[in-house]
Amino acid sequence: MDLKQVRAKLNAISKTIDEHLDFLLETRQDEQTYKDDINEIGKMADAVLSTLHEHHDLLHEPSGGEKDWMCEKCGKSTFETDYDYLVHPTLHLGCALEAEQGKTEDEQMQSFAEDLQTTDSGHRPS
Repeated sequence: MDLKQVRAKLNAISKTIDEHLDFLLETRQDEQTYKDDINEIGKMADAVLSTLHEHHDLLHEPSGGEKDWMCEKCGKSTFETDYDYLVHPTLHLGCALEAEQGKTEDEQMQSFAEDLQTTDSGHRPS
């Protein structure tokens, strides 16, 4: 089953659940019919969970360019993260801050000096 089929199946189940809930809200039924409808909705919810579990890999696999947007610290996607919360496309700001907080002051200074050397433009004050 491909992703399109999984989505179609989940949408069909969702539509059926919505129809049952609308029916329950619109009509006043006897207690047994109400319990039967609730049980039917429970079965559909189980079908949704089963489908999600069975096709988890299809639903959460990053596509195309998203594969390049993985945080090098935590391994989670940075694709939909706002730029304000990224150090660069493969590093969450929070992950970078956590890594810095774990360093001693000497390690931070050494890291700062290395960063300056790799990004130094060669300009010197006059």
